[in-house]
Amino acid sequence: MEKPTLPQDIMLLICQELGARREFATLYHCSRVSRRIASIAVEQLYSIMEVMDPFIEDRRQAAQLWRSIILSSRGATLYPYCAYIRVLSLSSLFECLDDIRPDLPLRNFFFEGLMQEFLALQGDNRLTKVTRSRPLPPFDNSVITSRCVDSITRYIKGHADNHGTAVALTHLEAYALPRDTLPTWIGRLSTLTSLRLRDGSVLGVEAAAAIAESCPSFAELTCFNCSGETAAEDLAAFFLALRPNSLQKFEVLSQNNLGDVTLSALNNHAQSLRVLHLRSLLHTAIKSLHLLSECTALESLLIERETSDRSGLDALSEAEFAQVARWISNCKTLRELNFNHLQDALPVLRQVLQASAIRLEQLFLQDYQSASREITEDTWRALGQQHRLELLTIASQDGSPEGLVLAHHPELTDSICQLYNLTSLNLMQACVSSPEISRIAICLPRLEELSFGGDLVDESILLHLSRLPKLVLLSINAVTAFSFDSLRAFAQRLDPVANRGIKIDVLNQWYEAKMTEDEEVWLNEYFADNLNGRIAISYPNDPDELHEADFSDSE
Repeated sequence: MEKPTLPQDIMLLICQELGARREFATLYHCSRVSRRIASIAVEQLYSIMEVMDPFIEDRRQAAQLWRSIILSSRGATLYPYCAYIRVLSLSSLFECLDDIRPDLPLRNFFFEGLMQEFLALQGDNRLTKVTRSRPLPPFDNSVITSRCVDSITRYIKGHADNHGTAVALTHLEAYALPRDTLPTWIGRLSTLTSLRLRDGSVLGVEAAAAIAESCPSFAELTCFNCSGETAAEDLAAFFLALRPNSLQKFEVLSQNNLGDVTLSALNNHAQSLRVLHLRSLLHTAIKSLHLLSECTALESLLIERETSDRSGLDALSEAEFAQVARWISNCKTLRELNFNHLQDALPVLRQVLQASAIRLEQLFLQDYQSASREITEDTWRALGQQHRLELLTIASQDGSPEGLVLAHHPELTDSICQLYNLTSLNLMQACVSSPEISRIAICLPRLEELSFGGDLVDESILLHLSRLPKLVLLSINAVTAFSFDSLRAFAQRLDPVANRGIKIDVLNQWYEAKMTEDEEVWLNEYFADNLNGRIAISYPNDPDELHEADFSDSE
């Protein structure tokens, strides 16, 4: 009698659900059950290969995976693996090549057979015998990657055309791509929705034209840096050559030369742009922020000044400054706002928070400069009207807790206590007292994450903190002298279900109140066994640890 088997369509639904849950390991085991199941599981497995890293145990496994993907673009594998990929991460291929370069057996395995045509070496590009005086020649990673991308994208398009299906690949990520061939590759990826590039200076009119013609769903661009000599003009040309109001997300994460022409060009997508994250902006870009005034459909806005540049919004004229504040205040769908290293952020934030249409859910204010008493008080009072806030971070100038002492700003404490929907409050770089922490814990029962700094706080705060029913992360950078008995009582008051997985960091405990070894063992075991969590206590001024550090340094 034949064993009953699940119908193929049921197995397809199961594997699709595992793929949606990013269950890489489970899909891998399914692919090894039988050829019938493998034909379904493998497609879902490779469609989520961007989450594979935790399951790759060594560099040989990574090499085997990339070898199978590349060979599949030559039709030399059982399944067309590359046609299943949704996220093609070429930086992962770069890292794989770096890992196998010094390993002669592994690099010989990787470039064996048909893979030989993808090999490129730096220098004279000739394979020579390896000796002690003549080490393994380095790969030309850029050329190898380009050859692989060309083969993969050509196969992906051909496979989709031949089978009458859509291209699966929607996200392309790379360290660097050649500017001259990038438009060709983009033209083969009709379902491309996002590009993530280390060097955004490779973009220009040609790439945008290919996207406009071939990629109707393209909507997201992330550049790690964009600092070429003509990067500002080239990126502006890229924005203008895209279909108007098609870009929904633009991020630049590090060094860049963005300027007025770039920011002005973003207005070509004023109605579609939802996420705008501009990090490491130079003085010239800060001075041009007012040119973004048409982009009022934003839901998430991040503005960060380059850290070595101490100028801020004060670089603007009074009229330009007012226009920046008016622009952000007019973003009626804004949900997340992040100001980082902007010296004069408080005056802008005051106007934004006072705007009746603004309903923020996340606010991050870091490294700002003190404003007048009137502006400061108005800003903190207006904060209390943002009742939808769930995440709040306030960090003073230069990261010093003394730069923001809550006792000097009672209106700020009052406003924080009115934000009853807060789930995460980060005051790590602020000076908070015991009464203020107790009051915050009482007023904000939905807190899941709480971090704060300050001078000496007493044990009384532990009672109120233990009553937070959803607390799972607590970081205390304030000075503490908690006794073992107070921490034991705190731990035993926590709910094993509601507070399960809790992580406690006591970062500035007095060494005079140092736990004994047995006390530390009890706390660690209780948190692990009863709460599935952990507790870590640090003693920055422990003379024993300082002495040990000096001794180890002398060796």
